[in-house]
Amino acid sequence: RISFVSDEPPTSWNRSAPNEYGFYSNVNPNVDHPRWSQASERVIGGGPFARRDTDMFNGYADEVAGLYAGMDLSENF
Repeated sequence: RISFVSDEPPTSWNRSAPNEYGFYSNVNPNVDHPRWSQASERVIGGGPFARRDTDMFNGYADEVAGLYAGMDLSENF
C-alpha cells in the first residue's frame, strides 16, 4: 500500500541517525555517506575483502532516476 503524506514519516534509519539519512535517500556512489564512501560495496559471500563498484540508486537508476529530477543529490542523499 502506498500513502502520500505531507510530512516526512519517521523511519528506523532517520530516528537512529537523522543527520546521516535524508528523506529521499538512496545509494549514490558519487556522494559519500557522512562516515564512509558509497563508491564501492562489499560482496556478500565474497570474502572479507571482496568489493565491487556501487551501482547508482542500488542498481535501479533506469527505473527511478526520474524521481530525483531537479533535486540536489548531494543534499539529503
